[in-house]
Amino acid sequence: MTADVATGGQGDRATERPGHSFGCAQDRPVTPSASHRVIMRLTYGDAATLWRINLGWRRRKNEEEYGFILDVENGYWATNKDAAETDPEDPLSVRTERVIPFVEDRRNCLLLEPIERLAPEVMASLQPALKNAIQVHYQLEDNELAAEPLPDSDQRHILLLYESAEGGAGVLRQLVEDPEALSAIAREALTLCHFDPDTGADLHRAPGAKEDCEAACYDCLMSYINQPDHALLDRHAIRDILLALREATVRTSPTGESRAEHLRRLQVLCESDLERAWLAFLEEHNLRLPDAAQVIVDACQTRPDFLYTEARVAIYIDGPDHDQPDVKTRDVQITDCLMDAGYTVIRFSYRQETWTGICTQHGYVFGNPQL
Repeated sequence: MTADVATGGQGDRATERPGHSFGCAQDRPVTPSASHRVIMRLTYGDAATLWRINLGWRRRKNEEEYGFILDVENGYWATNKDAAETDPEDPLSVRTERVIPFVEDRRNCLLLEPIERLAPEVMASLQPALKNAIQVHYQLEDNELAAEPLPDSDQRHILLLYESAEGGAGVLRQLVEDPEALSAIAREALTLCHFDPDTGADLHRAPGAKEDCEAACYDCLMSYINQPDHALLDRHAIRDILLALREATVRTSPTGESRAEHLRRLQVLCESDLERAWLAFLEEHNLRLPDAAQVIVDACQTRPDFLYTEARVAIYIDGPDHDQPDVKTRDVQITDCLMDAGYTVIRFSYRQETWTGICTQHGYVFGNPQL
């Protein structure tokens, strides 16, 4: 699930790096309208596969030589000297092989990719600021959320956040599904970095602190875990981007294409102006778009106007003819069949003034309307 963070109005790409790779379970991008300026792209992966790969010593002489030497007979790690002394023709020689160890796990992950390339000190400072703000906002322990730069600490182009606790807390998904969540996180980050979240004014220090914070301190960005980054940390470097995120809105698409592209595809598949009006209503109120349109459900020999496939929700946009008794009877039969097949059926009539109430009633499907 991917979303664009846009300013100027209301408004899971898999990546890989040496030593760390990321498999995204769901990719859902979004592109706002022309009146919005996209500043960041979010990609969420639900129970995505993570590999942590150890490519070798940091200070190895040959940067292109990956892995470690393993004594395959005794199961002990060997030295490079042992590898050099290995003679395949000598039966008494130690048998060694070069291996690249890795571990694999499945975690809820979120990639944050700024649209414009940011300076290393900005990315390094944004990493603990957002991580700490998420932990405070959602009341997480420090060991429940992890953050790392991608592709590596020397090239900080993307920020990877993942729920490190077993099972995950489910908070990262909210950052792409709740249009206001990231704004709240940005406000929390501003507060943690000693800025007024409303005006952006520098408050200089944390409440109760005896000294001013110049660039970073252990009350804002610094921790024992990120000591290698301490020279880069600067709370002033991220003030403007946090203020921008505070005013930004997240707009999400349910497929692997942008929201605008997905919306256009759905509009092409519409068979009535009423269906197109319903899509326009969803877009106007920044509600979740359906995954598909005009897909036949064979079990019931019916073709809902739209489908939310993951939630198994069938949408019908009913015109005035559905007020006829015989059509109503047929609609009831279709609804019963779909419910027996495990679907939830939601019907919108041609009375458009009722649409907001229906969406609010089924917020788990559409999200919360922005009125």
